[in-house]
Amino acid sequence: MRTMTAWAILLTMASTAATAEPAMWVVRGPVGEVTLFGTVHELPPGTEWLSPRIAARIDAADSIVIETILPTEPAALGALVATAGTARGVKPLAERLGPERVKKLAQVAQRLGVPIAALAGSKTWFVALLMAGIAATRDGLSPTDGVEPLLTARAAAKHKPLIGLERPAEQFGFFDALPEADQQALLDTTLDEMPTAAADARALIASWAAGHPEAIDTDKELHATPRLEKLLLTDRNARWAAWIAGVVAHPGKVFVAVGAAHLTGLHSVQSMLAARGFVVERIE
Repeated sequence: MRTMTAWAILLTMASTAATAEPAMWVVRGPVGEVTLFGTVHELPPGTEWLSPRIAARIDAADSIVIETILPTEPAALGALVATAGTARGVKPLAERLGPERVKKLAQVAQRLGVPIAALAGSKTWFVALLMAGIAATRDGLSPTDGVEPLLTARAAAKHKPLIGLERPAEQFGFFDALPEADQQALLDTTLDEMPTAAADARALIASWAAGHPEAIDTDKELHATPRLEKLLLTDRNARWAAWIAGVVAHPGKVFVAVGAAHLTGLHSVQSMLAARGFVVERIE
């Protein structure tokens, strides 16, 4: 998912000894062509993934598409996140979560160096993503070292249009639309997975780098509840597939890069396109 990568639910860690070769697919329409590429939103510094094969596809495209275009100024991004993650009149976190869940959160927050008192007015989904993001940073990961910043820079260098499938505020809205019970399920899964997050991330990124997307559909947070999965994964994949179907009806080549979890599993973007009658080919 990116959802926004500041809070990527795909926690990742990789060896940088060799250039990665993530999977790509091509979708062709009557006159247009779309390359699909699965991304990892946070990577360790120095991870090499832009192989000549991938670079050729990017440079041959008329435009580059990513999930969302974030503000480039840290202050603007910080203000956006802070505004989205808090709400006036929200019940204090302790009242919403109950003593057992608060105790578990406090233990994780203490390990991460986060004063739990500072979270009192935060939305429950925001607390879950904040914990995941801080843990990722402690594991040596950073959104600035993910795939999207390099794609953004390359689009600028090659004078190609950069398109966001969703607006940042729209992505925050997905979480706001979740009932409190689903937000708490997201938080529970995030906290429960924290002890194994680094090891899970190493396995995930190894599969991504080796071009084995079938092993990437492991985001337990995305599957925490049926509503969460539908809102953050299935519905978005369906919208993106519809958008791609429209793109390939027009001349040109487009490079579309979305979170790798969207390109694997029964409800992947490729499956949605196949249901529309398109042939999606893996680029070997």
